[in-house]
Amino acid sequence: MGARAVALRISSPEGVASGVELDAGPITIGRAAPEHTPDVALGPDPQRWAGRLHCTLDFANGMWSVTDNASVNGTLLRHGDNTERLQGRRRIQHGDTLLILGDMSPGGEPLYWKLTFLDPHTTRPAPFGSPSEVRHIGPCLRYDWVAARAYRSEGGVETSITGLRPQGHQLLRYMAGRSTSGAAVACDHAELITALWGAREEWAPHRSYTRADIAGVVRAVRRRIEVDPSNPQILETVTGIGYRLNVCAGTGNGAGTGNGRLT
Repeated sequence: MGARAVALRISSPEGVASGVELDAGPITIGRAAPEHTPDVALGPDPQRWAGRLHCTLDFANGMWSVTDNASVNGTLLRHGDNTERLQGRRRIQHGDTLLILGDMSPGGEPLYWKLTFLDPHTTRPAPFGSPSEVRHIGPCLRYDWVAARAYRSEGGVETSITGLRPQGHQLLRYMAGRSTSGAAVACDHAELITALWGAREEWAPHRSYTRADIAGVVRAVRRRIEVDPSNPQILETVTGIGYRLNVCAGTGNGAGTGNGRLT
């Protein structure tokens, strides 16, 4: 008999049950839209309670984690008797449930999508003391807003990033600025196109920008910030959606130490 797969048990706001097995990830969860179908589609959702890229499940370092991708209505994580709003990336364990607002009752009560994480391999010891926390032990990026410099951080060692082009700086500044307390942040293609080239009405006549243009900027950035650009760990691809930046604590929301020298 084959090994049992990790899965999500899903209950809709109406109580309709379903399930999905999880591959290695990333697993995108959100609302289906034209030209966009997440791995786990929450719908129908005509009032758009769920975001297109609402949250993402990942498997790394022997454990699963979940990241809320700056969704408008947020994601709740229920672990045992404790339910709290998901901030950044958190470990998810067997029996944990993600709650995503899907509707409101006539009396104003919230009705949630309930996605319960089922991992048959529950005998492995937890690598960290906290049962629900994921400590980002991989490489991350710190952006110094005063000196306009980026640093790669891994294992307590920081390396100054050189050779970034202006659009590369613009991309990193935008994404790092959307992070909260150093949490990973994801942005879709359309958002990044607007961040780098402005709204469509600002474009030069007969000029348009596409995912290919964003991909070109990302490739150039990865050549500078990643040890192995073909296997990115800082600026990751979220398949079919956009990109996610792993940010070091203290970088987001315009924070900066000002330790870099102004040149």
